[in-house]
Amino acid sequence: MPNERELPSLMPGVRKFFSYDEDSDTMRIRTQQDVNPILDSNKSAQAEGFNRKSDYWHAAKIPNIVILEWRTKYGVDLYNPDHADGVAKLLNSSEYRHLRRSSFQL
Repeated sequence: MPNERELPSLMPGVRKFFSYDEDSDTMRIRTQQDVNPILDSNKSAQAEGFNRKSDYWHAAKIPNIVILEWRTKYGVDLYNPDHADGVAKLLNSSEYRHLRRSSFQL
């Protein structure tokens, strides 16, 4: 197993690691983030419900590692307004329901 070297990361909470395997002549960059605090916070918010009369609803809290996953896996950029439909579709999916702060659909 090749040795990993930590790389600088611009995203809070996200760690990046670089490794090179001489035997296979391959490079790898691995990213990781502890998402448990965010998911626990989302679960608590889902249990509390939400105020339908409020002017604003906190729809989701999304870990940075998931934002990276959406870009690479689905081509969806959370920060691009043109991708709003893709973000809503992902947040409404059963795979990413744990990112929503409440049970309403976007």
